[in-house]
Amino acid sequence: MTNKKIDMGKTIQASAIIGHRGLSALSPENTLAAIKVAHLHKIDWIEVDASILGDGTIVLCHDDTLNRCSDRQGSLLSINQQDLLTIDAGSWFSDTFKGEPIPTLIEAFVLLSELNIGLNLELKAQQGVTPHTTVNLIYPLIKNHWKSNKPLLISSFDHEILRLYRQRDPQQLLGPLYEIIEENWHTTMQELGAVSLHCDWQHLTLPLAIAIKTAGYQLFIYTCNDPDIAKKLWHMGVDSIISDVPHLLSPR
Repeated sequence: MTNKKIDMGKTIQASAIIGHRGLSALSPENTLAAIKVAHLHKIDWIEVDASILGDGTIVLCHDDTLNRCSDRQGSLLSINQQDLLTIDAGSWFSDTFKGEPIPTLIEAFVLLSELNIGLNLELKAQQGVTPHTTVNLIYPLIKNHWKSNKPLLISSFDHEILRLYRQRDPQQLLGPLYEIIEENWHTTMQELGAVSLHCDWQHLTLPLAIAIKTAGYQLFIYTCNDPDIAKKLWHMGVDSIISDVPHLLSPR
């Protein structure tokens, strides 16, 4: 769509270490508690996942179902916002977090703004939800409710979601997610007007890292939990590391 990278991308380096789903090693992932725990450990940028309920409510949840991270079973599309009042998304992690709810995206935005934390928001490619629906629901929430002074960066494995989002907002910070980086990554980055490329650290090679950085893009990797490996990734030119244990990693 565009060959010009957005200048706002330079502001992404608010934090080199990003808490994965909050601070998920110490608290239940994708909850307000995980955001608060990250803040207590002076993590000023987190990554969380945005998914959709049956009534169109956007919540923080990585999976299509409630099974793994709550006391309920079934698809997210089978419940609505009212049902969130009866779901415990904390006890699976520990009794300390018993009763912790699944938060709405708006609730997370409010807390992140209060704490002045930056956000990498991953938009999930959710079974039963089209990319158009995802963008149509997410865009107005970000436009109207993101108030933090820190940046918000949108990423997704579904690059069609990012293409549609770019059509809605020419200035939004975007970063495509990869497990294994495709050969045409540079074309994709240009088409999206992306500012960053996100990939699995286990599939990142030094030549690829050099090529991405030489092309002028920021390089984010996930999910590194080993301090020694993190040091090697910094030396490869990585800009940000997404980690379950951000409090244990040293910045570059």
